[in-house]
Amino acid sequence: MEKTAPDTNHKEQNETIDVETITEASFKAADPEQKRKIIEAVLDKDVRPMLIMDGGNIEVLDIKENGEHTDIYIRYLGACSGCAASSLGTLYAIGNTLRQKLGENIRVSPV
Repeated sequence: MEKTAPDTNHKEQNETIDVETITEASFKAADPEQKRKIIEAVLDKDVRPMLIMDGGNIEVLDIKENGEHTDIYIRYLGACSGCAASSLGTLYAIGNTLRQKLGENIRVSPV
């Protein structure tokens, strides 16, 4: 039997999610797997292109519900992993983008 590599290209999986139609209520009501897909879709559309232009990227490591908050744990990749701006400016931009699209109770933390 031939082994195939797992599909790690989340971008292809997210193409069916229209991030412009996601509301705070629909995000809150989504199950954990759907929340991950929505978050990845927002990142693909609004965050990753900027990071990739500078030689970096981010990876979502975990998403946890913490009371009324959704905590998203990320890891910087490529040039972002050693960049001083990633600890403040970039993190603020990522969190702000996700809060604008998905609700004010989003918190983003680098790991």
